[in-house]
Amino acid sequence: MKHNVGRVWMSLCGLALAVVVVLLRDSLTPVEATGDDLFLRALGQLGILYIIALFVERSLEVLIKAWRQGGKSLIEEKARTAAESDRAAVESELQEYKAGTQKRALLLGLTLGIMVSLSGVRLLGVLFDSGGATASFQQAVFHFTDVVLTAGLIGGGSATIHELMALIDDFLKASRRSAKGS
Repeated sequence: MKHNVGRVWMSLCGLALAVVVVLLRDSLTPVEATGDDLFLRALGQLGILYIIALFVERSLEVLIKAWRQGGKSLIEEKARTAAESDRAAVESELQEYKAGTQKRALLLGLTLGIMVSLSGVRLLGVLFDSGGATASFQQAVFHFTDVVLTAGLIGGGSATIHELMALIDDFLKASRRSAKGS
């Protein structure tokens, strides 16, 4: 059961998120970046997500360090004082502890990303209008997807968002060059 705790937590979190999105879909309006051009709005929204991801990363760093640093220090001290024959086992224990810390950090980052996304900072809702022409089920699925995608981007960190921004920027530069050449 101990190995399935993450899966159970993620399933419960996904179910709770789905219920919240379905029940509150009309009040879940995204925070929008200004601008008429779709690409500029996308870059503006990615910029907002990048800044938020930086805040989330720093918060996670502080929280994880306060939460897990003591256990890591104990295992590292045990590794320094261990006999040569026991050193491999202690190093393995340290690697497991670090892997557990990374897993917890990712889950906590995703949780914070979901909270931020539910508060209205999202990517797809700003770019696409899912107005009244679509069925309510479609709108609920769209909002759910928007929340999950944005939470994943925020939880994944600022490097992922920076890569997306660079990709869009390269596309815009190539489009401008081809427009000037025509």
